[in-house]
Amino acid sequence: MNSKPTQIRAFDRKPNERGAALITSLLVSFLLLIVGGALILTTSIAQGLAIDATSEIQAYYAAESGVNNALNILRGNVASNPAGTNATFRNAADNPALSNWLTYDGTIDGVSVVQVDDAPVLGFTLNVIDPDGTPAGKQPNRLIIQSTGYGPKGSKKQMELVVSRFIFDFSPNSTILTIGGNNGNAMTNFQIGDSEAKEYSGYDLFHPTEYIPVFGVTHANDFNQVGTVVAASKPDTVTGTDPITQFSNSQLPYWLQSADSARAFVTEMKARAETNHRYFTSSPLEMGTDANPKVTFVDGDATLVEGAGLLIVTGKLISDGNVGFKGVILVLGQGEFDRSGTGNSDLLGAIVVAKFARTWPSSENNQPHPFLTPIFSVSGGGTGLTQYSTEAIDKALAANGLRTLGVREY
Repeated sequence: MNSKPTQIRAFDRKPNERGAALITSLLVSFLLLIVGGALILTTSIAQGLAIDATSEIQAYYAAESGVNNALNILRGNVASNPAGTNATFRNAADNPALSNWLTYDGTIDGVSVVQVDDAPVLGFTLNVIDPDGTPAGKQPNRLIIQSTGYGPKGSKKQMELVVSRFIFDFSPNSTILTIGGNNGNAMTNFQIGDSEAKEYSGYDLFHPTEYIPVFGVTHANDFNQVGTVVAASKPDTVTGTDPITQFSNSQLPYWLQSADSARAFVTEMKARAETNHRYFTSSPLEMGTDANPKVTFVDGDATLVEGAGLLIVTGKLISDGNVGFKGVILVLGQGEFDRSGTGNSDLLGAIVVAKFARTWPSSENNQPHPFLTPIFSVSGGGTGLTQYSTEAIDKALAANGLRTLGVREY
């Protein structure tokens, strides 16, 4: 009997997989090292960006401070140094850095700045541009304000703002403009008074060589009607190179090219008047003065009082010949201008009359609501003068203060 134990030899079934666990561990560790390194790098970069971003934001706020300072100056809230220089658009354009009103009291990166903070050092510079190249001695209508803000670590931001002197853009087509009804019918009532001494003029009161038409209309029937009235008037009642002109729709201000545009314009002007506490639902006791023109918005009928500025009436405007006004009169909505009685006062500037519905029943929401036929009626005698005046119009449109047209970073 063979008592020697049997030996069984074990065979390696997967000889090619020896050390696989070690390689896998090394690969995983390598990937973890890559991810960890990337995280460290990202954190380092983010920290640097955060520091740089803070500097950029500080420079941005410095530029914004420059814009606000410029607006404050143009609004007349900053005294000049030396005293005596008003912050008009003309004076601002002639002093582009606005150094008559600001003190450049700091230096950043070799640039003289108006310093707004010292920990860290922040400041700005200003540059005012007249984009229209207005002749010397005349007021620019628009200005571009460029503000450059300086912050720490060489950071710099630039902002640009366009401002207008006027509450809205308006170049009168004629001394008196009536917007005809879209149905083409002639005005139901057009009168200019029967006094030989009464005068309507298209010559500019302050620049006699400049002129516009005396009466402006938008439809042929109105042109014929006004022409008949003017021809029948007494000599020298209507004086001007163009007594009457018919204007096409494209020649009108944007807010008079459709009744919808006129409605939107009235809504916008109402909001502006409310903001400035010049919104009324009946005739106010005062409508500004020549020395202090004002914007007056009357939502409803109004009786004219001696005044100056911009007057907007949505109802019927009534006046007598003893009451004058200097500026722009807009009768928009009910579209009725009624001036009567003997007097010798003057209306200087420009007048616009347009009739259109401002509201309607909900059942008419899908129906058109176009311009309707307006009324312009002046009766009685007197020596009153109604004349185009660029100075009165300029003061009227500037009575509400400057208007910002747009701002951007560049």
